[in-house]
Amino acid sequence: MTIKTLTIVAAAIASSTLSLGLVTVNPATAATVKYNFTLNLDSGFFLTGSPELDIAPNPDYYNGQFSFDDSSLTKVGFESLGVDDGLSIALFSDSRINAEDDERYPAFPTVNFFDGELLGLDYHVIYHPFTAVGDYSGDFFHFSNGDFTDGFDPTFYTPEDEPRNPILGSGTVTYEAVPEPTTLIGLLGLGGWFLTSTLQRRKLQ
Repeated sequence: MTIKTLTIVAAAIASSTLSLGLVTVNPATAATVKYNFTLNLDSGFFLTGSPELDIAPNPDYYNGQFSFDDSSLTKVGFESLGVDDGLSIALFSDSRINAEDDERYPAFPTVNFFDGELLGLDYHVIYHPFTAVGDYSGDFFHFSNGDFTDGFDPTFYTPEDEPRNPILGSGTVTYEAVPEPTTLIGLLGLGGWFLTSTLQRRKLQ
């Protein structure tokens, strides 16, 4: 393939990519941002598994994603955004669990900030991980910004039913912003433009 042909192909790709970037930007949804959350467990049921119950370790169980509209964020002092701001939460491992499963809903869950910097989620769910959500009220997990705990409520489980400590797991939470598709498309378009320019310069030399 000649340099001239490569130039034409690269130009076509760049043009198409940039056009897609322009078309897919929607001002109505431009304020919606997404974050992935990842647990870093120090201890817990999902870290070790439960041989007596034939349950394998699954340290990624509580990983997931949340999204919200940050258009009302002032980036001054402590701020919280909630369900009124479109806050949506989902676990990757269990789509049944969402923001409405917070026992304090609709006042919580919230996503918290200080001076515009993300602190994390305040999210407290009582559920059972191996059955339909809500069937058992004794299992819980709690995101408190960068900290995480889960376990069993001792007021629900008697020692005969569940001879374990109330707190089964603990650790920290890492949050990572999810790039918008339009951003990725824009970067691809920029790469196409750069390739086109480079090939054109080589042609002129």
